Amino acid sequence: MKMNKLVTGIAALLICGAVTAAEKPNIVVILSDDSGYSDLGCFGSEIDTPNLDKLAHSGMRLSNFYSNGRCSPTRASLLSGMECAKVGFGGGALGDWVREMPYPAHRGRLPYDIPLLPEMLKDAGYQTLMSGKWHLGGSLMKFSKGSQEEWKKEHEGWELTDAEIEADYNGLPKQRGFDEYFGIYGAQDNFFYFPDQRHPYMEGNEPAKLNYKKELTVFCHPNKPGSRYVENHGKSGKAFDSTDGVTDRAIEMIEGASKKEEPFFLYLAYRAPHKPLQSTQELVDKYVPRYQDLRDVERKRVEYLQKEGFYPKKAKYTEAWIPPDRDDFITEFAVHAAMVEQIDQNVGRLVDALKKNGELENTLILYFSDNGSAAHLNGMPNAPYRGVKALLWEGGTKTHCFAVWPGKIKPDSVSHELVWVGDWVPTLLEIAGGKYPETFRGKKTEGLDGRNVLPVFSGGKVAPPETLYFNDKGQQSVIFQGRWKLLIEPGWYLQTSEKPGITYELYDLENDPSELKNLAEQKPEMVEMLAKKCDQWKTDSDIVDYAELIKLRPRDPF
Repeated sequence: MKMNKLVTGIAALLICGAVTAAEKPNIVVILSDDSGYSDLGCFGSEIDTPNLDKLAHSGMRLSNFYSNGRCSPTRASLLSGMECAKVGFGGGALGDWVREMPYPAHRGRLPYDIPLLPEMLKDAGYQTLMSGKWHLGGSLMKFSKGSQEEWKKEHEGWELTDAEIEADYNGLPKQRGFDEYFGIYGAQDNFFYFPDQRHPYMEGNEPAKLNYKKELTVFCHPNKPGSRYVENHGKSGKAFDSTDGVTDRAIEMIEGASKKEEPFFLYLAYRAPHKPLQSTQELVDKYVPRYQDLRDVERKRVEYLQKEGFYPKKAKYTEAWIPPDRDDFITEFAVHAAMVEQIDQNVGRLVDALKKNGELENTLILYFSDNGSAAHLNGMPNAPYRGVKALLWEGGTKTHCFAVWPGKIKPDSVSHELVWVGDWVPTLLEIAGGKYPETFRGKKTEGLDGRNVLPVFSGGKVAPPETLYFNDKGQQSVIFQGRWKLLIEPGWYLQTSEKPGITYELYDLENDPSELKNLAEQKPEMVEMLAKKCDQWKTDSDIVDYAELIKLRPRDPF
């Protein structure tokens, strides 16, 4: 037996013991959307997140957790345990019709012959539940001629076959292993709906009936005047609130699942604080005064992380750029903070529901973001890390993360081990007593890219992966042995493509976690070795050059 497998097996025995089917833990995965590394109080934030902070301190905070840097790619690896390009979400592909590509690595829809976590947990005896944002492709055009015509307009030169229609239907959550599903299939929409407005929410494969119960006044940041995303600005009355609504449905799912003997897996995928920037007027008004000294806010976040040992005390960091229109930036930050606080309020409600139904003590909870904060806040919520969502510097790919498991994970513990979002599938299968199938829907499986990181939960160490690859709209990056990071053509494509030559950036993350000192010229051998690894990975993953992709989707870079 290989030593790493032996260590993992011992850790599993220490944590799980002789677990019977009746003792299998419930598993709750909570995902926020575009929340920055230091956006939680327990990671240094000035945002009020008392419920998340209490929950995090009752378990383990992970300081070195990586997403895939963008919405759909992270979700794809979370549910498959594989590098996102292998399941159709390479190169920054997203699960929307307008961004689909006729290439396997950029398809924008999960392949039906790749097993997903809910399907495998069902086989292990779990009830499988999801509430929130899917964004992994698929549609109901099978039942709508109008939608089929719309598909043809968005896929010029493609043939719409019966097989394609069926594949799109099989790309939705109810067909991918979830017993119950409530939420939206796509990337974004309004956060608030009034009774006279159309909405995109689904219950399974049918339009959902919403509960318009919350009396509120809506604040919509007018970053795009005339957009439908500001139509509710200043509007008051009883409305459906997305963050509350997906939590309401998740609580209903918990109440139903707790009446059955089988354990449950709940995937709760919030859309906040993703754009559009919308919250209640009350919460926005609360936060505007808090951001009058933006540089002080940033400094205090970094100081907290240094005090907690999450960031080296001697390490420098890049201060976020504050635009000349400071008041508007403050307003945007205030709405962002309000949206994060609302997640906190709802996670508190969810934990109360677990406790009320007698499930909390036997539930493993994971909480993290799908990527760093987006560009509209210039990376400030990602302090002290450089970069934003969709860029491959640390601020785009590294996120806050914590794990809670009463009686199994030591309270107020911290791990600095490198953990990647794709590691959760093999880890959760180990905990649930599940197995990764050798064949699935008639096709031999390739095996998982993620690692079983169960030893981390007991304070142990796991060797970092030899390589951890990222790829997004012309950019490439690789982290080698958890320390060396090479970036190739990092940045926004429309800017980098105009510059002659190829830009290489090499960083020593151990000594320069904020990526300030480019060592590419000092270490050309390292650059050459890692560049070859990136090239080989691109070839193995069938990544298509981005210059070719935008010929099919010319609006995509914008």
